[in-house]
Amino acid sequence: MNVNKESWKQIGAREKMQIVNGTALVFAAIILYFLAFIATLTIGYQIVSAGATLLGSGLAFFGITAFVRNQMTHFETAIENKVDKKIQTLENKEKELR
Repeated sequence: MNVNKESWKQIGAREKMQIVNGTALVFAAIILYFLAFIATLTIGYQIVSAGATLLGSGLAFFGITAFVRNQMTHFETAIENKVDKKIQTLENKEKELR
């Protein structure tokens, strides 16, 4: 499978925003877990751990969903482009045979 590597300058604004959002969500989840650990020392393990796990899982799910949706859109566009090129090639060959 041929994978094109793009530099940061070549990536569109939407993709850049999704990458930044995903990174921010991962760091937010890490900070939440760290703060939950500190809070457990004073409040109690079960309450804080449940809240931090729920919130961290929600943030991770949101980030993964956005990433997968973006990749599927990119994949669909790539396939549509290949199909369009094949159709154009076949139409050109058909015109040549006439």
